[in-house]
Amino acid sequence: MAMTLNEIRLKQNPILTSLLLGMGQGTLIAEKLFPRLPQALSSVMLAKVGDERSRKYNLRRAPGTPTKRVDIKYDGNTYTVEEYSVEVPIPRELLRESDESRRLNVGNYLDISRIAMVTANDILGLDYELEVAGVATNAATYAAGHVLALAGATKWSTDTGTPVDDVENAANVIRKKIGKRPNKLTFSADAFQAVKSNIQVRSYLPDSQMGAPTLEQLKVIFNVDEIVVGDAIWKDETDTGQDVWGNNAILAYVPRIANASGDISLAEPGFGFTNVIDGHPFAETPYYEGSTKSWIYGATFERRANVAYNTAAFLFQNPK
Repeated sequence: MAMTLNEIRLKQNPILTSLLLGMGQGTLIAEKLFPRLPQALSSVMLAKVGDERSRKYNLRRAPGTPTKRVDIKYDGNTYTVEEYSVEVPIPRELLRESDESRRLNVGNYLDISRIAMVTANDILGLDYELEVAGVATNAATYAAGHVLALAGATKWSTDTGTPVDDVENAANVIRKKIGKRPNKLTFSADAFQAVKSNIQVRSYLPDSQMGAPTLEQLKVIFNVDEIVVGDAIWKDETDTGQDVWGNNAILAYVPRIANASGDISLAEPGFGFTNVIDGHPFAETPYYEGSTKSWIYGATFERRANVAYNTAAFLFQNPK
């Protein structure tokens, strides 16, 4: 069950929360594709407008005749968040030894509370990354005609693969649906490796360039504002690393949401966004558990990744 704002404030530890929010996420890119939309409540209604701005009207008017009136249609969609929490126990013996190290001014002293918060933050961050990647790499997420499964000679890792043409064609598919060109290209680690060595891509580089194309060069080649690479991994039950983003590339229109509030209207046809309770993730106040003789450090993240317009993105499967 989601907590109220008062409950959140009562349980929140401001010092540890500052520590939690300050940790870097490294290669996690979920927010780049599904930007955060902060909200104060567990559910919020957002206005999703229709496509009246893209339609052709007869606006010519003779003197004295009625003016063309256009009715704007919108859906009032309610978006909710789900709660994700994790606890990291720290045995009291470690804290005691940590205090002794501090007292003796040991040079290699490690803050045990920081270790607990880093661990909790990384676990929550990876869980969030897996959630967004699961939505964004699922063909069922996209509108009909917005998925291209590459195989054989069409793979970008082959000499005959044409990623530049594929992305340009997909951009036009998106543009004709939402009226805007996509502005972001997301590569999995495998897709990025395939693109960097692709013959068609390298044909756009200067003859004198020996190394791989830079991200700035790829942005020009693919005509997008931003390129991000998701190279995070997760470990399965056999301790084998698996790519969070699999073998995929995603072209999308992603609106810039700066200082957003709960009353924002989705007038821009963005692919998706993440509803997040304002101030999350946050650190719970540590508590002592007698049965394990440990201090328990907890962290909570209330969020949900949502697709807004499934016509605003295009999925490339198996580019490598």
